[in-house]
Amino acid sequence: MHSARKILFASAVTVLILACGFGGAAAPTGDELATVVASTIQALSPVAPDATATTAAPMPPGIPVNYKNVSFTIPAGLAVDAAPQTVSAVSKDNGGPWWDAAPEHIEFRMDGYNVPAGSFSENHIRVYPAQEFAAANDGANIGLQRLQGLLSSPSVVPTNSTLPQVPYFNAASMFAAQIKRIDFQSGHGVRMITQYGQAVGPIANNGTFYHFQGLTSDGKYYIIAVLPIQAPFLQNGNDPSSPLPAGGIPFPGYNFSDPKYFDDYFKAIADKFDATAPDQFSPSLAALDALVQSLKVTP
Repeated sequence: MHSARKILFASAVTVLILACGFGGAAAPTGDELATVVASTIQALSPVAPDATATTAAPMPPGIPVNYKNVSFTIPAGLAVDAAPQTVSAVSKDNGGPWWDAAPEHIEFRMDGYNVPAGSFSENHIRVYPAQEFAAANDGANIGLQRLQGLLSSPSVVPTNSTLPQVPYFNAASMFAAQIKRIDFQSGHGVRMITQYGQAVGPIANNGTFYHFQGLTSDGKYYIIAVLPIQAPFLQNGNDPSSPLPAGGIPFPGYNFSDPKYFDDYFKAIADKFDATAPDQFSPSLAALDALVQSLKVTP
């Protein structure tokens, strides 16, 4: 992730540090964690379809990908292939960062993904056994509770503070836009556009990404997709003095102690994303949604 900047506005930092509980904050311990994990695992029952969501789209034309019990189709022009691998389990007791803890899972990385060089380096779709992930990773446990809550409550309007975070990022989401519930071939989920950071900073094309989290209808598999995306109104780098494209929103700078300046900036960014047509992004939201909708995970 982008390196953290030294900032003096304690309130803004506190907000981001609290949000970093999904990645780098201190983990719950003892009986408290055991209780929370147990409640999450109990809650991972089959999810009723969202009453406002459409039925999963039929498999689109493109490049088929199959590995073990996971399959999907890469829409034409989005990428040329997806390299699969089985990732070994990482224990929270192995001495490494606790947010890296995970059971054995499947990961796909896109080859020839349609985003210019220099953008966000992460590019993957991961499929985890849900119960094992909740038990192994505290951020995943919280994320699964949030995801389950959103999927079972169609009337709830998702916001950046209620959406599931990427549990293995040692950073927090600075904004969330283009939020939409999406059905895929074997379950339900939610997608958004976001950017993570360890402190406030400019939203730029080298940091934004399409983020999807989903749960299979039987509650057995937890899916996370992180795929770079770019917008025409964002600058390409995170230097606040860089020229802005037409329609860009200037970052307020670092000389403010009142977090309102940054809250207003992130809200304006989210509003701008929400007002932008899906085909104006690179790749288009339609292509990324089609990729996600084609996902199928069998028991």
